[in-house]
Amino acid sequence: MRHALVFAVAALGAPLVVAQQPPAAPANRPLITFQTPPAEKLLNDLRAAADSVGGDKAVQAFNAALKDKFGDKGLEGLDLSKPIFGYIHFGEKFSESTVVVAIPTTAEKEFLAFCGRLFDGEQPKDVGKGLYELPGPSPEAKVRLKFADQYAYVAIGLNPEAVLDAKALVASPQVIDPAETALFAGKLHFDRLTPELKKALPTYFAELKKQLEDDDFIPFPPLAAVIRAPIADIEKLFTRYLLLLTGADTAVLRVTIDQPTGELLVDVVLNPKKGTALAQEIAARKPTGNKFAAVITPETTVGFKTRLPFFNDELKSAATKVLEEIQKLVAQGGPDVPKDFLDELVKGLRRTIKAGEVDLAGAIRGPDKNGDFTLVVAATFDDPTGVAKEFKKMFEAQAAPDEKERMKWEADKAGNVAIHTYKLPDNEFSDFGKPFGGTKATAAFAFAPQAVYVVIGPEPVPVLKDLLKLSAQDSPVVEVLINPARLAKFVEKTGGNRVEVENALGKDDKLHSAAKLAITGGEQLKVRFALNLRVLPRALFLSELAPGNPGPVPFPPPPVEKR
Repeated sequence: MRHALVFAVAALGAPLVVAQQPPAAPANRPLITFQTPPAEKLLNDLRAAADSVGGDKAVQAFNAALKDKFGDKGLEGLDLSKPIFGYIHFGEKFSESTVVVAIPTTAEKEFLAFCGRLFDGEQPKDVGKGLYELPGPSPEAKVRLKFADQYAYVAIGLNPEAVLDAKALVASPQVIDPAETALFAGKLHFDRLTPELKKALPTYFAELKKQLEDDDFIPFPPLAAVIRAPIADIEKLFTRYLLLLTGADTAVLRVTIDQPTGELLVDVVLNPKKGTALAQEIAARKPTGNKFAAVITPETTVGFKTRLPFFNDELKSAATKVLEEIQKLVAQGGPDVPKDFLDELVKGLRRTIKAGEVDLAGAIRGPDKNGDFTLVVAATFDDPTGVAKEFKKMFEAQAAPDEKERMKWEADKAGNVAIHTYKLPDNEFSDFGKPFGGTKATAAFAFAPQAVYVVIGPEPVPVLKDLLKLSAQDSPVVEVLINPARLAKFVEKTGGNRVEVENALGKDDKLHSAAKLAITGGEQLKVRFALNLRVLPRALFLSELAPGNPGPVPFPPPPVEKR
């Protein structure tokens, strides 16, 4: 059940952004609990992540930052052998909830000194009754600390004192799972969702709508209607899943680092009660597909593919209303705005969203035998006939004579689909086509019955004809892929420094999954986001590695991390 993800993530994540008041859940049975491994393991995992991104020097930088922050006494005051845990106490409103984090200590005096180092010399203030005041994240939020059972309980909220009462404290055995090894594990216990909390949940949207109705909240008035348009449908979606999730048992969020592969993994698992409507929907969930997944070939340098989440009536309606408001803004545009083209574009997007399966994929392929690359993009678009007509009309009316010479309408055909071409300019003002064939760089594009295709390269027409033959395949919801060796050659072709890319990503001539989001059904709904720390973060920092700029962190090939 694809859409169960929406509420699973919202249910886990939404309370965490609202922190603050006394418990409404049953005493010692918090609705949301979380834990981390002992601080010693937690720090080693973070060092491993730094190593995956930046190698040994990144680990040294991490250690130096700890030393700079905490001085010679370091983490003295923390018991590094015990897990950290926490939970959330809910009030009548989400904004009146309180987050509690319990940190293991060696001695009270040493931990208070550690807090002083943490807050740059600002010492905890004794406010009586065993409570200490710590600096808060905002003027409204209070932070209080209380010691109990060799833990320092830190509560953040509007009224944190109430949840630090001895009778309200939750002991570590009631939260900590000794078998848990994740970097972070959070659990939502649906059986602890009380009638009072169920009634309070809709107030979240009531507060949000009230904010959005305030003109001062939206700095750019023309966008106000666009931003407000989907709220009613999102509220319907929230209400429907709230009812559906009465059939849920638990939802678990885990963050882990796979040191052998260098992947950061974020897993969400929703466990339904057997025999419920929720269990039936999750069991019936079909694998995610993508019409253009085969755009990614073994010759891919970098590529991506995704299916946008328009899989139920509420999301389709919400997106349609946003587009309707955008259409109104287009109609109000000045004389230079291509209104007819944009109007047809928005109409087509509305039809596409209504159909539900909105796929998008793109890739840079190469190099070929001549060292050139080819850019390919494919996107779902329901009946682009009107867009094609208005695009041609707009181009013929606005393009300069030399630009019109570059364009060849219906240069070729594939069945009933016309293929148009445009010869890219090659001059001192435009070198976009340099890696895609240089003086031969040409764009080919086609408006097919249910999709739009664009190819840029030295010989784009045969490639585009192949794209028109693609069929749907099973695919992750989102995936980004990179081939380090080919990317280095592409950067060199554009005039960049190939060596810097090789230093960052290595010379492996293999397509790596840099980031991926996958959703599977069955007995559980499983959502996994995987980020390859050895690929995507390094690729994003390539601009920092230009000549004369060594970047914030050097990137040698990743060694085994050392403490």
